[in-house]
Amino acid sequence: MQTNLADTITLGSLISIPSRQLSVAEYRDWINDIEEQVNTIPGSVNRNVDTGESIGLSVTHTVTPGLYVRELTMPAGLIVVSRIHLREHPFYILSGEVSVYDGNGVSTYVGPYKGITKPGTKRVLYTHKDTVWVTFHATDKTTVEDLEKAGELVCDKFDEFDVIVNSEVS
Repeated sequence: MQTNLADTITLGSLISIPSRQLSVAEYRDWINDIEEQVNTIPGSVNRNVDTGESIGLSVTHTVTPGLYVRELTMPAGLIVVSRIHLREHPFYILSGEVSVYDGNGVSTYVGPYKGITKPGTKRVLYTHKDTVWVTFHATDKTTVEDLEKAGELVCDKFDEFDVIVNSEVS
């Protein structure tokens, strides 16, 4: 069996992972700094600042009544920094292997795997193998364009997240 270079690399060897649990404020500062650094690493995924679209990834969208499904295919050997998730939703890793740091330590997931994303989550990922990650979002929108316009799923800045969350609580 041939070993893929991506299999032997760890997320901690690519970026500096904190050695202790960070407070929310510390994590937000850390991930904002690391995102700037990651964008300079060859093999990282850069996101279009205007559209939020990630370059180098394959995304498939499916909208059915009440549900939006987003399937993200990531090739092996990529570093990806996610956007900030606004709502709690399930995710499934259908196939592949990916290491994830979300402020609570590094976890390595091998598909098939299922989990829940909490509001405010922003992750750093490293794909050891080609990975298919699928998210499911409850919505009343009927098109991807309507979802993007409504800004229901993700945002890019934590201060934007705070305003959205606080406006929903009031």
